[in-house]
Amino acid sequence: MTTIHAYDNYPQDSAENAQLQPAARHVVTPEQRFTSAIACLGAAYALSWTEFALMLAIGLPGDASSHPLAASITSRVLVGLLYVCVASRLQWARWLAVALGFVSVALVAPTLALQWHVFPAGAFICGAGLVCKFAASLYLLSPMPARAVSA
Repeated sequence: MTTIHAYDNYPQDSAENAQLQPAARHVVTPEQRFTSAIACLGAAYALSWTEFALMLAIGLPGDASSHPLAASITSRVLVGLLYVCVASRLQWARWLAVALGFVSVALVAPTLALQWHVFPAGAFICGAGLVCKFAASLYLLSPMPARAVSA
């Protein structure tokens, strides 16, 4: 008996065949992806402020007067405003947040190993923030839901 004829008598409704049937796909709506992206951006923003608090807790390197403390606060506030614009579904803010997310992952991720040797808690928080930014950037690459039109 050849291989071709060996499967002629094989029952088509077997349990194994039933397991091979494709599972029902869970469809994620654009609104769910957008909500997930906003949650990831919020988590990244909160982790950014936690990282800032840790920096203050361990002390500023060198002379405190030469450290750009105002710039650190201003940059976090501006990023927060960008995230508010993303939540308002502005396209330019969406693409700017995606670009900043990918650039920050590309530039900061290689430094995590060195950060881990110096201050593990700070590296963990920084890494978690990068994961949130990366996830948000991936979610924001998908089509966004339309803005609600107010009457």
